[in-house]
Amino acid sequence: MVKIGFKTCISRVYPLYIDKLENKDEANSEMEAIESMNKQIENLVKIALTLLIIFLLYQLSFIFSPLITAASFLFVPVIFSLLFYYLLKPLVQLLEKKLSHTSSVVISFLIFILGFFIMVGTLGFFFVNQFDQLGDVVMEQYEQYQEDPGNLIPNFLEDYINIEDVETNITGRLSELTGWLQENFSELFSQLKEIPTQLILVPFLIFYLLKDGQRFYEKLRDFIPDKYRNKFVESADEVNSVLGIYVKGQLIVALFTGIGMLIVYLIAGIPLAPVLAIFAVVTSIIPFIGPILGVIPAIVIALGEGLWVVLKIIIGTIIVQQIESDFISPNVIGKKLDIHPLTIIVLIMLAVTIFGIIGAFVAVPTYAALRAVAGIYYREYRNKGQEKYHQEKL
Repeated sequence: MVKIGFKTCISRVYPLYIDKLENKDEANSEMEAIESMNKQIENLVKIALTLLIIFLLYQLSFIFSPLITAASFLFVPVIFSLLFYYLLKPLVQLLEKKLSHTSSVVISFLIFILGFFIMVGTLGFFFVNQFDQLGDVVMEQYEQYQEDPGNLIPNFLEDYINIEDVETNITGRLSELTGWLQENFSELFSQLKEIPTQLILVPFLIFYLLKDGQRFYEKLRDFIPDKYRNKFVESADEVNSVLGIYVKGQLIVALFTGIGMLIVYLIAGIPLAPVLAIFAVVTSIIPFIGPILGVIPAIVIALGEGLWVVLKIIIGTIIVQQIESDFISPNVIGKKLDIHPLTIIVLIMLAVTIFGIIGAFVAVPTYAALRAVAGIYYREYRNKGQEKYHQEKL
């Protein structure tokens, strides 16, 4: 059977049509119009086929639901494993200068396990007591607020703020939060009870990523057809570079934020400063909005200490964030991961809606990696377009 494509038909019919045209410019314009129409038809066919494939996959969702369940279960341990993989990888590379690869991986892994248990053993008891005290402080301040709501607002602001409106607003918000927790308790509990099982996988994933990660990458690279292999290697190197910079840079930023906020809390004189600083470290891993979330518990506790304590914390937080954004981040992360704040907010909101709280931590690095890969293909497409333009000019 002879297959004649759309372009072949055009190439056979077009010379006959050209003979009837006296003006070459008119002939060229007609050919350009036909080629443009041909491209539009091809794009429409591709879009229609893509939509058809999506529709068929949706109809077969019962086949893929077990795969989606398995992927969602592995999501958390894989994320944590990649985090520690990028942290331990420099240590493995350092030890490989003197030892074999396997020995370097084993020593690095044992250092990680030993450090983890030492940290849990020495700091665990301290922070458990601190969290107990945090609950006591919150309950004490709530009881004081119930006895005398006017203490929440300084004297010189009483003429401008209606305490009854504030009380009604706070009570309404608490009622909404309580209702949401009651409605979503079963879902939250089911997610929380899976975490210990998921975390058991983390040490095994870390070890085999360090030991066989390069081997797995090489096998995957050899599996890729020769036509696309160079592009795959370039994309993989770019993703590896972006994720490595992000993980190490964001942890340095979080550590600086934690130390800075600890100093701020100690100067402000609020209780439980170490616990609040640890909370700031964890939330600072979320770019842009993480530091804002991290200071909220401190402000809530500071309300019971007085307005000036709240102002000290707010001013201190602004200073810490200015130092971080102007000096720390540009030096440890650089311009390679420069993402607009509005883009970060949209990404985090979408990720939290789809994947839950874990999505807030992985949204930005995932976007940065995909953007890096897209940049490779965009540059290739642009270069080809420029080469074609110069050839046509010649």
